[in-house]
Amino acid sequence: MRSTKVAGIVFTNAHDELMKELTASRSMASVPFGGRYRLIDFPLSNLVNAGVTDIGLVIRENYRSLIDHVGSGVYWDLDRKNGGLHLMPPYNTSATKRYGNYIEALYGAMDFVNRCNAEYIITYNSDIVANVDISNLVKTHLDKKADITLVYTHGTRPSTYDEAIGLSVDSDGRVKGYADTSESDGETDYSMSIFIFSNKVLKECAKQAYYDNNFNFRGVIQKYKVYGYRHDGFTALMDSEMDYYEASMKLLDAKVREDLFCKERPILTKTRDDMPTRYGTHSKVENCFIADGCVIEGTVKNSVLFRGVKVKKGAVVENSILMQETEVEPNAHLDKVVTDKNAVISEGIVSKGTDKNIFFIRKNQIL
Repeated sequence: MRSTKVAGIVFTNAHDELMKELTASRSMASVPFGGRYRLIDFPLSNLVNAGVTDIGLVIRENYRSLIDHVGSGVYWDLDRKNGGLHLMPPYNTSATKRYGNYIEALYGAMDFVNRCNAEYIITYNSDIVANVDISNLVKTHLDKKADITLVYTHGTRPSTYDEAIGLSVDSDGRVKGYADTSESDGETDYSMSIFIFSNKVLKECAKQAYYDNNFNFRGVIQKYKVYGYRHDGFTALMDSEMDYYEASMKLLDAKVREDLFCKERPILTKTRDDMPTRYGTHSKVENCFIADGCVIEGTVKNSVLFRGVKVKKGAVVENSILMQETEVEPNAHLDKVVTDKNAVISEGIVSKGTDKNIFFIRKNQIL
């Protein structure tokens, strides 16, 4: 696939409101995930792995950490003279207002669409954790001579994720309608909010949807040939803080890790040179996903630890997610807890969440 034939647009503030604990000071795209990654790494890597090297990031607010992470795009081979990574901050003109939803964001990105000179445009939310074969998506779109092809999966549809619309797909893969009812087991085919359009159709749809205030293209099925591309691998849409926690804990399953971080389509991220994790003489570690640079002297079970986490002697961490540079002081006990970056849990503190209500500790907070 020629890199100039397909361009990508990634919405970096998609559904910020669904995870306020983690997006209070950062965009959804900047939310850490999986020990060493950010959510933006998944759409960027999926696109780059398919040869898409002209990518626009639509940004709205709280984007300092995102810019710090992606930089010039060098870690994804997007630091280049032709194409590359384009940051599209919010702006106001007489014709375009600062966007407040997906359609307004897409409509505001038309300048990038006009300039990128691509025949096809892939639009992608930044809160989708999946390793999607974009090359096959493009092939399906071309083989079917589709106007629009959307990526969908089968499972339990997220309840508050607006674009995760239930779908009716025929045996040829054509989307025949939207299905609001699920199967008896609670599962259905639903959109992952990843689309590929021809340049012309995207402009038509964005303009019409913008003026009709139609946020999820429900009106295009009768007018255009819409096909579906089914993704059967691991999929997590960030529907809530609980979904974030559950998706993170699924990384403890080796099969999930093999699917999400497959060698054929690697997930790329900003590199950080650090020492390997050090384990104390009396440390105990069971079933964990641990990044480099950690120092573990206590007990850690069924948990995800980001870079530079310190768990000191006598401390116990269970069923938890500890983000970068978190420190757990001696004899503290965490269970079903998510700590943001640079949090400190003081000596002897006991903090426990429940299966339905995970306890969050804010960035830089000392407990």
